[in-house]
Amino acid sequence: MAETVRDEYEIRADRDRAERRRQERQIRRQRWANALGITGASLLVLVGVMWTIPAYARYQTVLNAKNQVKVNEIMIAQQKQLIEVEQRKAMIRVEEAKGIAESQRIIDASLTLNYLQYLAIKAQEKMAGSPSHTQIYIPSGANGIPLVKTVD
Repeated sequence: MAETVRDEYEIRADRDRAERRRQERQIRRQRWANALGITGASLLVLVGVMWTIPAYARYQTVLNAKNQVKVNEIMIAQQKQLIEVEQRKAMIRVEEAKGIAESQRIIDASLTLNYLQYLAIKAQEKMAGSPSHTQIYIPSGANGIPLVKTVD
């Protein structure tokens, strides 16, 4: 009987060892499956990234080219506007010059030497009354009147 108890004990111990080995093998298989699953997923992601990066780079290059075309169009439009503005400014300057020339022609037709001397005297009187008057006028014409004369 002692042998049968011992045999049963050994049988149970063998079963337990066999069960433990089976569980350990299952755990190892699960670890390998998990490792391969993670590695497989990582590999899949890596392949996906490797495929999409060049595609994205090409897409970005196309977008950059389209944006550059738009920027160039905007710059051309701005240059055209600047040219138009400068042309209008030039037209305004020409018209102002015509107006000044016309006014000078009108004034020249009615201006006399006596009137110019009168204006010179009035300007001297005005400057003489100024507190910051630092110029000195020396009479040089007849009766102390400044000479206004064109030099021939």
